[in-house]
Formats: sequence, C-alpha cells, structure tokens
Amino acid sequence: MDTASPPPTPTPANGLTTALQIVAAPRSALERLRVAPTWGWAFLIAVVLGAVGTFLSVPAALHSVSASLAHQMAANPTYSQMSDSQRHQLLESTLVAVRYGWAFIPFVLLVGGLVQTIILLAFNAIGRGDAGFRTLWAANINIAIPGFGLYLLVGGLIAVIRGPLAYNSSLDSFLAMPSVAWFSTHAGPATIAFLAAFNAFSIWAFALTVAAMIIVARTSVLNAYAASATILVLAALVSMWGGARP
Repeated sequence: MDTASPPPTPTPANGLTTALQIVAAPRSALERLRVAPTWGWAFLIAVVLGAVGTFLSVPAALHSVSASLAHQMAANPTYSQMSDSQRHQLLESTLVAVRYGWAFIPFVLLVGGLVQTIILLAFNAIGRGDAGFRTLWAANINIAIPGFGLYLLVGGLIAVIRGPLAYNSSLDSFLAMPSVAWFSTHAGPATIAFLAAFNAFSIWAFALTVAAMIIVARTSVLNAYAASATILVLAALVSMWGGARP
C-alpha cells in the first residue's frame, strides 16, 4: 500500500498581506511578489490613501490657486484682454478641477504605474532580468503605497495642520513637505519644484524599487540603481515642468 503523503497544497496568494508587508517587511513582500504578483489590494490602498490626502489638501489648494490666478491676471497682459465674466469663468472652472482632483487619483496611479513599469521592463531587458510585465507592474503598484498613497496622505495632513492661508502659490505646496528643496528656498520655481521631488517618500520608493529589481527581476545592483534613479529623476522633471508653468 502506498503510504506516501500527498503533496502540500500551495498557499494561495494573499494580496492584502503583501500590500501591508511592503511597508512593514519589504523583503518578504518582494519575495512573495516574485512568485505571486498580486496588486489589487495595493492599488485600492494606494488610491484610498491618495484620495483622502488630496481631499484634505483641497482648502489649501483652492487658496493657492485663487491667489496664483489673481496674481497672474494682474501681471499677465493676456488676461487684461479678457472680460470680467471670462476671468471669473476661468477661475471657477479651475477651482472645480481642484475641488474634485481626488477623483482623478486612480487614473493618475494607473498612468504613472504604467510608465514606471515600462521603464523597469526596459532595464530588465538590458540587465537580462527574468521578470515580466505582470510581475513588475505588481511590484510598482505595491511600492505606490508609500511612494504615492502615503506621500499624498501626509501632504494632506500637513495642509490641514498649516491651514489654507499658508498656501499662496505653488511654491508653498512644493515647500510644505520636507525635501531637498528646503536647502534652496531662494531658488527659482522650477528648481524648487525639481528638488521637492527628492523627499522622504520618493527616497523610500527609490529604495524599494532598487530592491524590487534585485529580488523580483534578479538584475544586478548597478542595473537596479540605474532603473530606480531613472524613475526618480523623471518624476522630478515632471515636477519641475509643473513648477515652471506660469
């Protein structure tokens, strides 16, 4: 009679556990993602955190945008050609977008995650890694919990603590979060916006992305740092573009 024990049943992937571990035990989370690339729970958590943070920052953003537009309308000759009703309509339409900015968080995360995954796929190919799109996508979305969700949540809490009156321009928003920009507060708007992208949460995400390329994609350390640095610098350039806009 065959007395051999039946093979153990594989443990089902637990996306919630992985999502929580990316913060508390990142190595365990990344090792789990390599064999079970789950991202649904991570996406939900990152979206909820980001939406709550964006909602909390609405009063500050409204005050900042109102003050900035008022200054632009007074200084920019282009606005002097507009009637009072046109300027009022422009202001109101802009403020509506600010009020409901939290609703666009899922779209922003999806687009950002896709771009970052494509970048990691390119470095995965260059470094002869063995991760596919699904695995790198799952790693990216899980890393978005601290790099995107917690970043926006903390930014919203800071806005509540400081109050709307502390936000009179986009520079006030860039300088609200502790970052490298604090060492160059007298620099131009584009420079401040660029440096503001180097903050505790972006560095956290940078380190997790390096670890993901090493653990999940099995690329070299140099390749992992190059991939993560590319994403970080690209995010800083996007921030700079936003800060340089009139």
